[in-house]
Amino acid sequence: MSNIMTPKNETVQRMSLRVPKGMIVDIEKNVSDSGYNKKQRRLWFEDIFKELFETENYLSLVAEEYIKAGTTKTISMMVSLDTFEKIKETVKLVKDTESEETDRSSVIRTAILQRLMKSVRYE
Repeated sequence: MSNIMTPKNETVQRMSLRVPKGMIVDIEKNVSDSGYNKKQRRLWFEDIFKELFETENYLSLVAEEYIKAGTTKTISMMVSLDTFEKIKETVKLVKDTESEETDRSSVIRTAILQRLMKSVRYE
Protein backbone atom coordinates (compact mmCIF):
# COMPACT_ATOMS: atom_id res chain seq x y z
CA MET A 1 0.00 0.00 0.00
CA SER A 2 1.21 3.46 -0.76
CA ASN A 3 -0.02 7.02 -0.62
CA ILE A 4 -0.43 8.70 -4.00
CA MET A 5 -1.14 12.31 -4.94
CA THR A 6 -3.92 12.79 -7.48
CA PRO A 7 -3.83 15.58 -10.09
CA LYS A 8 -6.01 17.64 -7.72
CA ASN A 9 -3.36 17.26 -4.96
CA GLU A 10 -5.58 14.89 -3.01
CA THR A 11 -3.72 12.11 -1.23
CA VAL A 12 -5.22 8.68 -1.85
CA GLN A 13 -4.43 5.17 -0.67
CA ARG A 14 -3.82 2.35 -3.15
CA MET A 15 -4.98 -1.12 -2.04
CA SER A 16 -5.58 -4.54 -3.52
CA LEU A 17 -8.14 -7.09 -2.46
CA ARG A 18 -9.47 -10.44 -3.53
CA VAL A 19 -13.07 -10.68 -4.72
CA PRO A 20 -15.04 -13.62 -6.12
CA LYS A 21 -14.21 -14.01 -9.82
CA GLY A 22 -17.87 -13.73 -10.80
CA MET A 23 -18.13 -10.37 -9.05
CA ILE A 24 -15.69 -8.61 -11.41
CA VAL A 25 -18.24 -8.26 -14.25
CA ASP A 26 -20.92 -7.13 -11.78
CA ILE A 27 -18.59 -4.47 -10.35
CA GLU A 28 -17.69 -3.08 -13.77
CA LYS A 29 -21.37 -3.05 -14.81
CA ASN A 30 -22.39 -1.25 -11.61
CA VAL A 31 -19.58 1.29 -12.02
CA SER A 32 -20.91 2.05 -15.51
CA ASP A 33 -24.59 1.94 -14.47
CA SER A 34 -23.77 4.38 -11.66
CA GLY A 35 -22.53 6.88 -14.24
CA TYR A 36 -18.79 6.43 -13.79
CA ASN A 37 -16.21 5.55 -16.42
CA LYS A 38 -13.15 3.37 -15.79
CA LYS A 39 -11.03 6.37 -14.83
CA GLN A 40 -13.65 7.35 -12.24
CA ARG A 41 -13.75 3.94 -10.53
CA ARG A 42 -12.19 5.48 -7.40
CA LEU A 43 -15.23 7.72 -7.05
CA TRP A 44 -17.49 4.66 -7.24
CA PHE A 45 -15.48 3.06 -4.41
CA GLU A 46 -15.83 6.26 -2.36
CA ASP A 47 -19.61 6.14 -2.91
CA ILE A 48 -19.97 2.50 -1.87
CA PHE A 49 -17.96 3.06 1.33
CA LYS A 50 -20.01 6.14 2.19
CA GLU A 51 -23.18 4.04 1.77
CA LEU A 52 -21.75 1.20 3.86
CA PHE A 53 -20.57 3.43 6.71
CA GLU A 54 -23.99 5.10 6.81
CA THR A 55 -25.78 1.73 7.14
CA GLU A 56 -26.97 1.22 10.71
CA ASN A 57 -25.80 -2.39 11.08
CA TYR A 58 -22.69 -2.25 8.90
CA LEU A 59 -20.44 -3.83 11.55
CA SER A 60 -22.63 -6.93 11.56
CA LEU A 61 -22.53 -7.07 7.77
CA VAL A 62 -18.72 -7.03 7.81
CA ALA A 63 -18.57 -9.64 10.59
CA GLU A 64 -20.75 -12.03 8.56
CA GLU A 65 -18.72 -11.74 5.34
CA TYR A 66 -17.31 -15.06 4.08
CA ILE A 67 -15.23 -15.93 1.04
CA LYS A 68 -14.51 -19.46 -0.13
CA ALA A 69 -10.81 -20.08 -0.78
CA GLY A 70 -9.74 -20.43 -4.43
CA THR A 71 -12.71 -18.57 -5.88
CA THR A 72 -11.27 -15.07 -5.89
CA LYS A 73 -9.37 -12.67 -8.12
CA THR A 74 -7.25 -9.68 -7.10
CA ILE A 75 -8.33 -6.16 -8.03
CA SER A 76 -6.62 -2.84 -7.29
CA MET A 77 -8.34 0.27 -6.03
CA MET A 78 -7.63 3.71 -4.61
CA VAL A 79 -9.54 5.53 -1.88
CA SER A 80 -9.05 8.78 -0.01
CA LEU A 81 -7.01 8.69 3.18
CA ASP A 82 -10.19 9.47 5.14
CA THR A 83 -11.92 6.43 3.68
CA PHE A 84 -8.83 4.28 4.28
CA GLU A 85 -8.78 5.31 7.95
CA LYS A 86 -12.52 4.56 8.25
CA ILE A 87 -11.91 1.08 6.79
CA LYS A 88 -9.13 0.45 9.35
CA GLU A 89 -11.38 1.75 12.14
CA THR A 90 -14.16 -0.58 11.00
CA VAL A 91 -11.84 -3.61 11.28
CA LYS A 92 -11.12 -2.66 14.89
CA LEU A 93 -14.78 -1.94 15.69
CA VAL A 94 -15.91 -5.30 14.27
CA LYS A 95 -13.38 -7.08 16.47
CA ASP A 96 -14.40 -5.07 19.54
CA THR A 97 -18.19 -5.06 19.12
CA GLU A 98 -18.93 -8.23 17.15
CA SER A 99 -16.13 -10.39 18.62
CA GLU A 100 -15.15 -11.45 15.10
CA GLU A 101 -11.75 -11.28 13.43
CA THR A 102 -11.88 -9.44 10.11
CA ASP A 103 -9.62 -7.55 7.74
CA ARG A 104 -9.77 -4.61 5.32
CA SER A 105 -10.71 -6.88 2.42
CA SER A 106 -13.83 -8.00 4.29
CA VAL A 107 -14.91 -4.39 4.76
CA ILE A 108 -14.29 -3.64 1.08
CA ARG A 109 -16.13 -6.75 -0.16
CA THR A 110 -19.05 -5.95 2.15
CA ALA A 111 -19.32 -2.45 0.68
CA ILE A 112 -19.18 -3.87 -2.86
CA LEU A 113 -21.79 -6.53 -2.12
CA GLN A 114 -24.14 -4.02 -0.51
CA ARG A 115 -23.95 -1.84 -3.64
CA LEU A 116 -24.41 -4.78 -6.00
CA MET A 117 -27.39 -6.08 -4.02
CA LYS A 118 -29.09 -2.69 -4.39
CA SER A 119 -28.70 -2.88 -8.17
CA VAL A 120 -30.27 -6.32 -8.56
CA ARG A 121 -34.00 -6.53 -9.08
CA TYR A 122 -35.57 -9.49 -7.33
CA GLU A 123 -38.77 -10.68 -8.98
